[in-house]
Amino acid sequence: MENVLKDDESVYRALTPSLDFMLNFGVSCFIAEVFVYPGECGPDQIQVHTSNVIDKWTLISEFKCTRAPEQNFLLPGEQIAKYLRVSCLNNIRGGNIVSVRKIMIRGVP
Repeated sequence: MENVLKDDESVYRALTPSLDFMLNFGVSCFIAEVFVYPGECGPDQIQVHTSNVIDKWTLISEFKCTRAPEQNFLLPGEQIAKYLRVSCLNNIRGGNIVSVRKIMIRGVP
């Protein structure tokens, strides 16, 4: 597949993407912060959701991105989950096609 989020300089592009991550091989862990590395037309507003089952998401917080090359978002409270979703609602220019280079999630297993 060509349009996959990878740990290199390639860019993932999609129309209002929701990026799902399994944390700690499916075992619950504490989630402290989320880093987003945008592409040329990175996200403007994002929502972070958590879940312990893949089909039921709980909205944790909404964040506004800047044009910085690295965005750092501290999650409120003590978030413990098995899965995390980052939903990009629109891009920094007001459109809906969002490009992301990398997303990193920091926490404790």
